[in-house]
Amino acid sequence: MAIFTFTSATGAPGVTTTALGLTLAWPRDVVLVDADRAASQTVLAGYLNDVQTGGRGLTSLTQLWRDGLDLASDLPKHMVEMPGTDTKDTPHWFIPGFARPGSSTLFEPVWFELMDALAGLDRQGIDVILDAGRWGAQGLPAAVMASTRQLVMVTRSSLPALATLRLYVPDVTAAASAVPACTTRLVVVGPGLPYSAREIADHFKLPTDGLPWQPEDAAHLSDGMPSRHWSNKRPLTRAYIEMADKLRAAVDQWDAQFDRVPSRSTHDEAAAEGVPAYV
Repeated sequence: MAIFTFTSATGAPGVTTTALGLTLAWPRDVVLVDADRAASQTVLAGYLNDVQTGGRGLTSLTQLWRDGLDLASDLPKHMVEMPGTDTKDTPHWFIPGFARPGSSTLFEPVWFELMDALAGLDRQGIDVILDAGRWGAQGLPAAVMASTRQLVMVTRSSLPALATLRLYVPDVTAAASAVPACTTRLVVVGPGLPYSAREIADHFKLPTDGLPWQPEDAAHLSDGMPSRHWSNKRPLTRAYIEMADKLRAAVDQWDAQFDRVPSRSTHDEAAAEGVPAYV
């Protein structure tokens, strides 16, 4: 199991759509978690607009934690099964995010227990894709950083987007470098508009992948628009499949090289190894 965290420097570069597209293309069982601290209903109002959640998600997990119950044992009850595509047969689930503004403030003490519960999915061979929304001035919660294997910054290729990204990259790379097993990479939505993925990679000195600019196909995910062409023959779908395989393979290669998966299960362990407290 590995946790792949997606974030951005600016608003609306395509973090949620990218995380959702990769979830549907993932080569293993996977759970998508809406961990955006700014309450959003993007997935539920878009791709999952016909799915009933029954109140499941981070808000219900907060109540579970308040009641002193074990998050790990109850976590499957808070997952929503996602409708699939014809590209992958592996199961994928979704944990909805915060139901109202301000809910994330109440969740601050729950992050470490949630990440421990997600790490427990390892025994079931399930990966986790975390949609963390914007990085923000304080970065991501310490528990999220301590458990992340790949930290992915999503950006557009425009000059304003890259200028903002440049402000945040030092903090992002510093936070990732404090976690031995965590690597950082960029994903460019719409490379060549105007800067190419290679130009961006050369400038920021980070591994960089590109996703083709396909607004109609992306709208199937972001807005729940009907699509008769969501297949592995479409450029965007192919890009999701290739990127999902690449991200998963990178973690396997790291594990094979070091023959271990570092444990980050408690706040004390994270603090002892110098993980910044981005809370």
